[in-house]
Amino acid sequence: MAKSSRARSKASRGKKRSPPPLIRCVVFDLDDTLYDCFGQRVRVSHRHAAEAMVRAGLQADVEAVYRARMRAFRRDPMLRHIDAEVCRQFQAADPEAISHAAREAYFNYPVGRLTLFRGSLPLLRMLHRRGVRVFIVSFGEPATQHAKVKALGLDSSPLVERVLYADRDKLLTKETAFRQIREAVALPAKQILVVGDRPMSEIRAGKELGMHTVRIRRGEFAVQEPESAAEQADYVVRNISEVARLPFRWGEER
Repeated sequence: MAKSSRARSKASRGKKRSPPPLIRCVVFDLDDTLYDCFGQRVRVSHRHAAEAMVRAGLQADVEAVYRARMRAFRRDPMLRHIDAEVCRQFQAADPEAISHAAREAYFNYPVGRLTLFRGSLPLLRMLHRRGVRVFIVSFGEPATQHAKVKALGLDSSPLVERVLYADRDKLLTKETAFRQIREAVALPAKQILVVGDRPMSEIRAGKELGMHTVRIRRGEFAVQEPESAAEQADYVVRNISEVARLPFRWGEER
């Protein structure tokens, strides 16, 4: 027989509440997590890719190719989907070569001036003040990602212990980077938090290693849904500033 509401209330009062998880290390993704990659880089990178597709032999106008890329992007932001759909639409004679040219152009678009989200620095300062170790794991073309980190002023910031660069050739994957960080800090996974925007990338990798996860749902991959429980973050927020208000214990005050 089910307990009455009064009995359940008494039972719940008798139980000890578990304290919020202690977080002593935070690992951040870079693009669309600490800064607005979608607003500052994605559209111009797709135009750069459209130009490369036409140079590689796609029989179409650059503007038409760019519009086709953005339509495909709204359905699925993965580059393999965008490139394939555009090649089909314009009947590319050599889809593999044209897609390769597009990807290279997309990932290598020159880095100009970039700015962090408004809430990024206050969050990093709070974590530093409480003795939480902070790492960044960025994905993409390493030279371009290095330039982004420098443009954002994070390459020599005392708030960040180290930046690791996962790459498209998978010489270093995000999961391997997370393992390296866990070994370096010598902390249990349950004391490490991963913050990122991609369910199938950093969220999945963090959960597989037993770390806590927070998804920033905005930017390039905001429409992407988790494909399974393995890609479902513990918390989903809209802005980086919300992370500080989540039910965690953040290290110790200095």
